[in-house]
Amino acid sequence: MLEKLKSLMLAGNDLAEHYEKKGDLNKAYKEYTKQNNYKKAGKVLEKMNDWHTAANIYIEKNEVDLARRAIESCFNKGKAWESFETETKGKVTIEQWLQDNNQTQRFVRYVHNTKRLNQSGTPLIIVLADKLKNIEEYKNAAQLYNNAYFLVNKNILSKKLIRHEEWLLSAAECYSKIGKYDEAAECMKELIVTEVEIGSEFSGGYKVNPYRNYKVMLEKAREYKALPELLDLLEDFDPFNVSYNLLKMNEIELSKGHFFKYFGRVVKKNLTEQEREVRNEKISYCLNQYIIYHRERKEYLLAAEIALLNSQKKIASELYQLAKAAKQVAKNEEINLRSIQMNAEKKTQSTAEAKPEPEVELKCHHCGEAVEVEWEYCPNCENSLMFNMCTCGEKIQSHWKVCPACGKSL
Repeated sequence: MLEKLKSLMLAGNDLAEHYEKKGDLNKAYKEYTKQNNYKKAGKVLEKMNDWHTAANIYIEKNEVDLARRAIESCFNKGKAWESFETETKGKVTIEQWLQDNNQTQRFVRYVHNTKRLNQSGTPLIIVLADKLKNIEEYKNAAQLYNNAYFLVNKNILSKKLIRHEEWLLSAAECYSKIGKYDEAAECMKELIVTEVEIGSEFSGGYKVNPYRNYKVMLEKAREYKALPELLDLLEDFDPFNVSYNLLKMNEIELSKGHFFKYFGRVVKKNLTEQEREVRNEKISYCLNQYIIYHRERKEYLLAAEIALLNSQKKIASELYQLAKAAKQVAKNEEINLRSIQMNAEKKTQSTAEAKPEPEVELKCHHCGEAVEVEWEYCPNCENSLMFNMCTCGEKIQSHWKVCPACGKSL
């Protein structure tokens, strides 16, 4: 009776607090809502484990930190977390809200180790990663893909299995989208090394499986623009198989560089007779391809050196002869070119030095009228034009041997 009287005497927030203290949370929530005290209304909902409704309220009122915490709780408790309904904003998806409020990084940091699955058995962090990838939040999506792969495969290696490689590939793809090629390469290396460690159980226990095909992974690394970084990370990890598969992808320069970088270090590794036979076949194949490559580019000396390395003395001898002939041809071409250049320079010089002879204007020595050399009489004064004149126009005497003006022999 006293409690009833007390509740009648109270109003507003005081009454809501009274209900909350008594544990009558439904009444407390309704009373806080009447007073528009949404923060306290949300806190009551949290006590009731109704995190989704609490998140709705916080999103509606732009209480960003409170909303994120409520959404995180929905996520980890398996409550509805992918979208929320508000009175004024309508339906708000998780990816929209995270992006609009710059909360993606903090949210992912909190939920990245969540092991809960959805109804179809897919980890929630993979569902979230797919959403983040769709809105181009690649860095955070990559982290979730990566974490999911390791969470699922953490203890699975002891069973000689590997699951959900596509998650690690998705992580590599996302890293490549933002130019983090080293991180993308790390994902690819993890897959290659894990597969080989599992496969080694079926190939005599060796870390290197001579039958291993890396082409799919290398092609993916090339697609994600992380192939050089992956090769740096692999170092001397099975370089002959890697080089062999690079040749199959027509990546000749990368293959050759990787092959010779680690050739001396690993060629002496102990292998079974069968493994050694397969390895030597691949080495020989690689060397032959390098010879063909350099020969086609007319780099005969390089091709010859590789042929000797592959114990192909006859081919090496032929290549050395081709190199010698090519050198002589190049030398002759250089001499011819030099000769042509010298002749051109001389011709240019003589052309520059040559001076054109001045045109001579002949005049009648009686009246000064312009006349032609073949005329016998001046058309103006009718006098005879029979006189001796040098081609330079200077009058000369018939007994002179040179012209006094130009020095020409007469």
